[in-house]
Amino acid sequence: MKESNVLRAAWLALAGVRATVFRVNTGKGWVSGGGEVQRLADGSVRIPFARPVALGFGDVKGDPIVGTSDLIGWTEIVVTPEMVGHKVAIFTAIETKESGGGRKREGQKTFLARLISAGGIGGFAASADAARMIVQDFCNRFAIK
Repeated sequence: MKESNVLRAAWLALAGVRATVFRVNTGKGWVSGGGEVQRLADGSVRIPFARPVALGFGDVKGDPIVGTSDLIGWTEIVVTPEMVGHKVAIFTAIETKESGGGRKREGQKTFLARLISAGGIGGFAASADAARMIVQDFCNRFAIK
């Protein structure tokens, strides 16, 4: 299955395990700093007073964060009595790959490792079931119903 199909299937599957995630596109785009954007006859676009903008998460310099996952959001859990009984949202990030596994870039590995070490939920998924299991395994580890 192509990565785009895995992404859509994983997105739907995560709703079944209390995860609310959104598609995050990463990179850099350009916006007009004033004036009307024009499409030229050759298909190109003229952007007056263009300035760059980060897509997805950006750092303080305005550059995109390298390795940000495809699906980002939270997983809602009810905190156990030992945790005062409040709901909390656990940051959740799923990096989808084609069914064969796909290439895991260093930035993606670093992003997910940092998230997991901080207590979040994250991982690589080459199927909807794999995405669902990333969240379910976290919940099982802490006996979250």
